[in-house]
Amino acid sequence: MVDSGLKGWQKASGIIADLVRFAGLLSIVAAVLWMDPGDIVRFSIAFLGLLVPRIFHLPRPFDAAYCITVLLATWSGAAGWYEAIPWWDWVVHLITNGAIAAAVYLVLARVRVVHDMHDHTLKHSRVALVVLTAAFGLAFGALWEFVEWIGEQYMPQSIHIGYVDSIGDMSAGGLGSVIAGVALVIWAAAGGGTRREKREG
Repeated sequence: MVDSGLKGWQKASGIIADLVRFAGLLSIVAAVLWMDPGDIVRFSIAFLGLLVPRIFHLPRPFDAAYCITVLLATWSGAAGWYEAIPWWDWVVHLITNGAIAAAVYLVLARVRVVHDMHDHTLKHSRVALVVLTAAFGLAFGALWEFVEWIGEQYMPQSIHIGYVDSIGDMSAGGLGSVIAGVALVIWAAAGGGTRREKREG
């Protein structure tokens, strides 16, 4: 049972997450009207990703964090913010990798692939939660860099990566994933679970 002090925050987070999903849908429309085919594909994939927390009924704060960061990362690429702001790429990797790592853990816990965060059969279950979440984030970061490499090979005019860039991105993503693991530990200690409570909708 979630502590009563978190209920208002959860409700607000749920509203924010749904608004971001709607913004994701509008982003597809904007891409169709004013952007190139690559952006249409990018926003379409992002929108499908935004549906994942809803499908699995993930806790609303993590739903909102995931949706905000995924849409922000997508718009950052479409609007050219990565090129315009030198450090923005690292910030996006930090927060997006963390949000996705937490979402992956929660989804896998829901389908019983990994231990639930309230399962304390392991002596150091909280440490294991942080380590596992960090591992998910690092794995996603590696996949992200692989996709960027493919983009550089086939669309060299739109993306430029290198060794230093890749290592910096993965380092930022790994740090964000560790922070996400700590956030999951704090969430569990406050009584939060792997899904939103039924009475909250």
